[in-house]
Amino acid sequence: MQDTNEFRLTRKQFADTQGISVDLLKKRQKKGMYENVYIVKDGKYFFKPCKTGRPITVGSPGKNSPRKRNRGNHFNSKNPRYTNQLKQHNELKMLAKLKHSVDNEVQNLLPEAVELAKQKKRERLQQSLDTPIKKPYTNGIVKVSPSNPYPFSLNPYSHRLYPENFKATNRGKAKKTIKYYW
Repeated sequence: MQDTNEFRLTRKQFADTQGISVDLLKKRQKKGMYENVYIVKDGKYFFKPCKTGRPITVGSPGKNSPRKRNRGNHFNSKNPRYTNQLKQHNELKMLAKLKHSVDNEVQNLLPEAVELAKQKKRERLQQSLDTPIKKPYTNGIVKVSPSNPYPFSLNPYSHRLYPENFKATNRGKAKKTIKYYW
């Protein structure tokens, strides 16, 4: 039997030495912790002073492996949370990193290269706009002919074939009128 003189702390005093609340101490006692640290005498709990901050428990046998990080997936990420704003932020960070690793002469040539690329893109787009639109021989749905009074109503290419029929008007939406029956 253990010596009862060494069990001299009350629950409150023991909880203070452990740096926890009395309620947490009670919950840990229910779990089975602190079994050899306290005794019950006349319905009261008495604890012996414990030097450790918490009781020694056996940890899990599994190893603590670090979380796998998905680094470098800036250009082809399929994560729905990878928004355009976050993508631009990451691209700015990559640009700042390049500025520190590239010499000043190459940095001074970069704006000219970007402007040249923009100019080539503008020329390509202008060339695609200047090419005439081929009228299709048939669209498969509507026969486009003078006998059809409204060929643009069902033709998917009508906005290209008859652009004068699709000019904006200032009429606004038609107001729905309510008819009452009494």
